[in-house]
Amino acid sequence: MIKIEKKIIKNKPFFYLTEQINVGSFYKKIQVYIGKNIPKNLGELYGALQKKEIELVGNNIENIYNIDKIIAPEEYKKIEISRIGFKYLFLEMSEHKKEQFFRNFAIKFIFESNAIEGSKLSRGEVENIIRRKYIKADISRKEILEVENSIKAFNIIRSGEFKLNQSSLIKLHKFLVNGLGVETGYKRREIVVNNKKTSAPGEVKKEMAELLEWRGKQKKNKQHPFATAVRFHQRFELIHPFSDGNGRIGRLLFNWMLFQGGYGLILFKNKNRQAYFFSLDQADKGRYGKLYRHCVKVYKKTFEELSG
Repeated sequence: MIKIEKKIIKNKPFFYLTEQINVGSFYKKIQVYIGKNIPKNLGELYGALQKKEIELVGNNIENIYNIDKIIAPEEYKKIEISRIGFKYLFLEMSEHKKEQFFRNFAIKFIFESNAIEGSKLSRGEVENIIRRKYIKADISRKEILEVENSIKAFNIIRSGEFKLNQSSLIKLHKFLVNGLGVETGYKRREIVVNNKKTSAPGEVKKEMAELLEWRGKQKKNKQHPFATAVRFHQRFELIHPFSDGNGRIGRLLFNWMLFQGGYGLILFKNKNRQAYFFSLDQADKGRYGKLYRHCVKVYKKTFEELSG
């Protein structure tokens, strides 16, 4: 937690911006000198502290986490630079600006995520539905409902109250497909995606239990949160637990895992859907490197766009 510390030297006050950073088996303090008085705007000082944190974490990643060797050290540094960037981005926002930020991201996320699954609505049309503005007469009730359901599902994972388990996952899916004529609960029939068999209906509950248990072990063993989120996303999509909505639920969960772990957000775009699907397909075959690299690239780009 960043705080301002006061030191008395020769009966005079000197102020420092400080934070304790986890570097593995202990915490190390970083600090930036403020001066004899505290300015109203700490922006430049936050920037200086941010640079120190990036350097310290970058030099200690292997001490902080048990890292997956498939990801190159430089890729981990890119992840941490973006993670720390998100941290300071949110730090300098008022609560009002933060709410505006998340509402704008939700619009982008829902537009892109639904477009990946075949929605033809424009970003402006998605925004109008979410903001309850003018909606064109030729937009179907189903298209409107898909967006309205998506913002409800997004708000659930954003609320801070969502806890990942099989029951909450099924409820989240129910919100997403409400009124769309989609079966709720786990799938009851075989589903083939891109000529690939997904998990058999009778195996879904067991495989989801194993996936959730695996995630718990990853956290306990201090595996890198971003790498864990990537692998979870791939395994979830391969199981394909629902009859429809798996991609949209999977990308919601990816963002939930990142945000609750202090890693900000990730925005997969429809224009890059082929690269996204190809990297998932390669990971399904045991070649995880391409998926990791793709997700790191998307994550870095997301931060750059949201902080620009």
